[in-house]
Amino acid sequence: MSGFIENLSPKEWENFCEVMLRQHYGAKNFYTVPDQDGGDHGLEFYTADGTIFQCYYPEKGIEMAVYKKRIQKKINDDLKKLKDNEQEILKILDDIKINQWILLTPEFKSKDLLVYCNKKKKETISKNICYIDNASFKVKIETAASYPAGKLYAQGVYNSSINIPLLTISEDLKNNWLSSHSEFSSNIVRKSSKLMGAQSEDFQSTVVSKYIQIDKFLEQLRDDHPDLHALIEDSARAQLESIKENSLFRSSLDSDFVKTIVDNNKSAFFKHSKFMSDTNVQSLSFGYLSKWIAECYMDFKKNE
Repeated sequence: MSGFIENLSPKEWENFCEVMLRQHYGAKNFYTVPDQDGGDHGLEFYTADGTIFQCYYPEKGIEMAVYKKRIQKKINDDLKKLKDNEQEILKILDDIKINQWILLTPEFKSKDLLVYCNKKKKETISKNICYIDNASFKVKIETAASYPAGKLYAQGVYNSSINIPLLTISEDLKNNWLSSHSEFSSNIVRKSSKLMGAQSEDFQSTVVSKYIQIDKFLEQLRDDHPDLHALIEDSARAQLESIKENSLFRSSLDSDFVKTIVDNNKSAFFKHSKFMSDTNVQSLSFGYLSKWIAECYMDFKKNE
């Protein structure tokens, strides 16, 4: 479970799921059932393809046995409402046939709940509820990870934009990093000299600072927003391949080549700006260049 979801309240989790699912299914295929007028009859959301969703956010830090009992109670109580409110729900659904019922929860932590879901599926089918397709009906537990694009979108909407503070780099921090990362440091010195010539010393200092900064930033992004981290890493891998290919067609690799890399990175990472602050997106452009210079085995030909 990401740090973002871990810090939501039960009501915030429900709101988050609504945004996530509407993005996943599209507005014309997704329905919210208001509960201010006599409750929602056990339907928080439903879709045109026949899925009913209920949301549940268990109390944090509870023991496994308590967690399982509370999930089971939620499933049992809400499935019971499908029969108790059969005619009212039929009017809401109109001609939509339900083929699955899903409990959306932040974490799915026990295989025993799979067995319980199968049991409750059979019990629900045996009630012959008029709007349920008995031949295909399923009871499932899902997390936000099942809807990765919708999850990212919802995080962007809910958070406005992700804004991870960037680490301030002091000279002491740089010196400590250089002394403890001799291989990376050697790569930076060698490649900077080939790329920048007389300007290499200042460039080396910038590369070290940006490397430390981006490394810490990506670590926090991976912990708090793993899906976005995965997308950014995919973009970075594609950019690295592009750099390798472009370097084959240049007679010399110099400061203009470095500028081209940074500019291309800006364009490549811009697509993530709907999820992140401008400062965070900007940090990726030179940050990943610094990572490639420090870590990548790719070397550069010395300018003639």
